[in-house]
Amino acid sequence: MKTPNGLSKTNILFLMFLSLLIISTCYVYHNFDTYNSIQIVMDDVSVIEYGTANYNVKEDIKDIEGDIVSIETVDTHLVGNQEIVVNVVKENMVKEIPIIVSVVDSIAPVIELKEEKITIDYGDTYDFNLNVLSVHDEVDGDIPYVGDCSVDTHYYNFSFDSNTIYDSGEHEVVVFALDSNGNRTDKSFILEVLEPKPVYVSPVYSNIAGNANGGSLVSLAYSYVGYPYISGSNGPYGFDCSGFVQYIYSLVGISVSRSTSTQIYDGVPVSYENAQPGDILLWGYYDGAPTHSALYVGGGKMVHATNPSQGVLASDVAAWTRGSGTHVIAVRRIP
Repeated sequence: MKTPNGLSKTNILFLMFLSLLIISTCYVYHNFDTYNSIQIVMDDVSVIEYGTANYNVKEDIKDIEGDIVSIETVDTHLVGNQEIVVNVVKENMVKEIPIIVSVVDSIAPVIELKEEKITIDYGDTYDFNLNVLSVHDEVDGDIPYVGDCSVDTHYYNFSFDSNTIYDSGEHEVVVFALDSNGNRTDKSFILEVLEPKPVYVSPVYSNIAGNANGGSLVSLAYSYVGYPYISGSNGPYGFDCSGFVQYIYSLVGISVSRSTSTQIYDGVPVSYENAQPGDILLWGYYDGAPTHSALYVGGGKMVHATNPSQGVLASDVAAWTRGSGTHVIAVRRIP
């Protein structure tokens, strides 16, 4: 059956369907084009500092096609890259656009010192950690001291000239700290080592005959090498330094006093250049007060009770001078 205009109902329905199809296709295409046109243009990955408050990603957007509806929150206390979603609307179409935000730690640790200058006497040593009040990093918290520098980051230590640090004068000590992200801080202080105090030198004699028991004293001293160091003991199973000297002399029937501070007055004084086997060597710092005693055995060597870890041993006098920080302040010969 045809309509007055000559078209059949079937044709009319087909034309209507075709029109709807064209309209729908145009609508879908328009929406597709609109959706694809929604975009955010940024110069690069957005970089923000750790702990930044009230960060607004809009500040890093160069251009935008559409309007921002919502933005996910950036955790500025989490170092590294974070993907956040920005919802953008255009013509009632909403598109989720992921962007990368990089939270970085570029701030180095803070070092606080107690004093800018430390002063010590010549011959003293100093623990540099005593002058460090704190080493703190905003990301890592407190930074620990690591003595052997066995790690690459997250520690602090000291830099100085170990060959001259305890020479008299002023020396720079640098405290350096690295956080877990490799940021470094250096802060220095001065270690002042005072000049050695004048030492009273007692008269010495060069024409005093050697100890007649020198050979026996040396043999006896060597026979006790390896015995333990026992504080306050003068033998026979262990010794402290002055107790060892007193005991060895007692074996040949000679009496000497018990302590280092009194042995410096026993016998007669001779110079180290004239020291002979069996003489007593008194050691100390530049203030002249004795801190250690030993039995000279000749050839630049001595036998002595050293400390709990080494016990009684034979040592080279020059080597002991270099290693202990002390020196021979008196030589006493027992006639």
